[in-house]
Amino acid sequence: MEQHSVHIPTTDTPPQTNQELHAFQENMRLMNVVVREMKEIAELPSEKPKDISPLQKVEFGEKEGVYTYMEGYEYPYKGFPFYEFVDRIDLMKKITRTTLSGIYHELKNRNKLWLLTLIPSLWIIKVLVRAGIYVFFRIVERFRLKSNRYCQAVRELHRVFSKENPNEKIADRDFRYRIRDALCMVLEFDNAYRYRFQDIIEDLDQERIKTHTVAELQRLLEVMSTREKTQEIKDTWKLFNYVVSIYLRFDKKVRNIIGDVLSEIDVEKVKLDEGDKCFCHKRKDYTFKYQNNVSR
Repeated sequence: MEQHSVHIPTTDTPPQTNQELHAFQENMRLMNVVVREMKEIAELPSEKPKDISPLQKVEFGEKEGVYTYMEGYEYPYKGFPFYEFVDRIDLMKKITRTTLSGIYHELKNRNKLWLLTLIPSLWIIKVLVRAGIYVFFRIVERFRLKSNRYCQAVRELHRVFSKENPNEKIADRDFRYRIRDALCMVLEFDNAYRYRFQDIIEDLDQERIKTHTVAELQRLLEVMSTREKTQEIKDTWKLFNYVVSIYLRFDKKVRNIIGDVLSEIDVEKVKLDEGDKCFCHKRKDYTFKYQNNVSR
């Protein structure tokens, strides 16, 4: 497959361009100094740079994909993790996790009989979920990628989400597209979630996900939780499991979308390949399935 490259400036860059680059870097450094001094919490642990590798070049496939070459890696990284996109996706992730966490801790100690009183108002919850999905869609809409520039795993997810259904109403189709765009952008620019998705997809029972969507999702979330090394992320999957076990039983449309997509996805195109594993090796927060197989 032919590719064309975008080369990153190096010490061989003409002096004028090099000076402009250094001026930009110094400007960014000084602004960060000012911001750190202004903030009550200067820097959170999650904001500290990790595994920074010098960028060498970026290649665009002739028809699809973007490949970022970094020093110290045999394979290119699939995608281009531009910091502004990554920050917005990280904000979406934090909003989702903290919202679910807040709801869970508000409800977990309440009498189960009290929860029955919420059943008549489930239609309100559906409205709120759709409103939240629309908000996330609008966040990513301004910097949404061309579908052919996603990495292979996300392109395949995008493909099955985009399959036409002649019996589907226009409003339902638009809702499915919003879920597609928000989810694809999250997986493209958050490699922690993307690699976990690519890892767990090999455990997916595509027959069962079609007929017993909720039960199969719960099983997969439990498997993922056992592979986590930190309690914080284990709790995240516990929260998602809680949502799946309750909400999806009442929202047939979302349940059917998930069942249809995962039953038709090409697992071979999504699962981790050698290039992905090259970047998974250094992750210390999750034990991938292939790592368990190697240790055995």
